[in-house]
Amino acid sequence: MARRLTRIVATPILTAMLLMNCLQSSRAQDTADKPELSVIDLRPPEEKEGVGLTELAGKCNSEVFRIADVASDPLKFDLLKDDLQPLFRMTGEHKTLTVLNWSIYYNKQVQVHGGGLSSIGIQGYSVPGKKKERKAGSKCSRKESAGGWYEGSEIHSVYYPLISEFEGTFGGKPVSVRVVHSPQTRLPGKFEGGAEDTEELVAIVHETSEAVAHAIGR
Repeated sequence: MARRLTRIVATPILTAMLLMNCLQSSRAQDTADKPELSVIDLRPPEEKEGVGLTELAGKCNSEVFRIADVASDPLKFDLLKDDLQPLFRMTGEHKTLTVLNWSIYYNKQVQVHGGGLSSIGIQGYSVPGKKKERKAGSKCSRKESAGGWYEGSEIHSVYYPLISEFEGTFGGKPVSVRVVHSPQTRLPGKFEGGAEDTEELVAIVHETSEAVAHAIGR
């Protein structure tokens, strides 16, 4: 028995339907590939430039250093975007996170108490009184500090902390985040690409991303 072959004729309506399906598929792919969160960097130049560490100026800021962006690989700004953008994909939301200020500091300050001279009359000499006590924490108040301020109760190890201070806007609303990170080992503290320094720096960037996500409700 001869098999009958059915020939499909491309009508204008069928052609239009096929074209529409192709366009919808292409748009869906574009949406899947396009991040729904835009991250804009509007930080001042001093927060982006430099290499290694830059010590802050002023008597209250001695031994407090801003860590340069190039100290981490990938750069901290790229890490932030990589952490946050997946939270917005496929949600249909198109939002903008604007970064106005974001610095990570290495604070080597400690508070020193005691150690003054006290005259106690031993053969006419003044002799040291109480032994100097070193305590964790910035030596000035937060208001007097230019950045990287911390108090002893915020750290969880005996090593100098990293402090991340982030300010920006999300959907037009202000976002402010501060993270204090306690290294669990003694760091070289140069932040020029060494493995130990870089590992702790990347860790505080991820912690900052988590804090930002919480602040914006993601």
